[in-house]
Amino acid sequence: MNWFCRPIVSSLSEYRLIGDIWMGRYPEPGELPPLSPLERTVMTILVGIRSISFTHVSKLATNYRLASFLSEFYVALRFITLILVFLLHSQFPKWMCVAIVTYCLVDGFNYRLCIIFVDRYAKDWGLRSLNRSLILLFINYAELIVGFATLYLLTGSIGYSKEQILSSHAEALYFSVVTITTLGYGDLKPIHSIARWLTIVETLMGVVLIVLVIGTFLTGVKNIRNVRRQQDQDLDDRFSV
Repeated sequence: MNWFCRPIVSSLSEYRLIGDIWMGRYPEPGELPPLSPLERTVMTILVGIRSISFTHVSKLATNYRLASFLSEFYVALRFITLILVFLLHSQFPKWMCVAIVTYCLVDGFNYRLCIIFVDRYAKDWGLRSLNRSLILLFINYAELIVGFATLYLLTGSIGYSKEQILSSHAEALYFSVVTITTLGYGDLKPIHSIARWLTIVETLMGVVLIVLVIGTFLTGVKNIRNVRRQQDQDLDDRFSV
């Protein structure tokens, strides 16, 4: 197979995974109780969204280390793109900026949900590295802050009052941080209904990511303890012989 075809094949394989979910082949029979229709529907939506993600570019790699590098590079590039759009949004058409920001936010958030609702059922799935997972989750959290700050600027929907609409980058970031952390000081506020919906979505996404951070940390600590316990057991068995 040509190396440049691998991302396409990886993307198309997501639809095979959807078929396995509905045919009862994923997760493997006997591993877990059969999935409910609701579970299968949610998993289908998440995998369907992931099928059009550029994250499949990591499949260009021919080995594990390069694939990991490409995956991390893609996340970093997505974050840098958000920052550039945030700083230079006035230089480009509004629809283009909204499209880019929306893609970045949905792509990053959906990827995390796929890990929780889909990938963890795979037999060979495991936490690659606790530090790596927490760093990537932190980047996702920062993406939400920058992305929604950009949307607030693009829509001109928040301010101190209807006569004083927000236009400052620093204040947009401030409002985004206050919103995602649910502090809500009340100095800046939504002026139009679109901002109200944006703040609701940002708050919910932020809370979900925090839960994922806690879950990842606890899972990682548990894995480390299991590895150390196994090492100690192997050491005891060696000396007992």
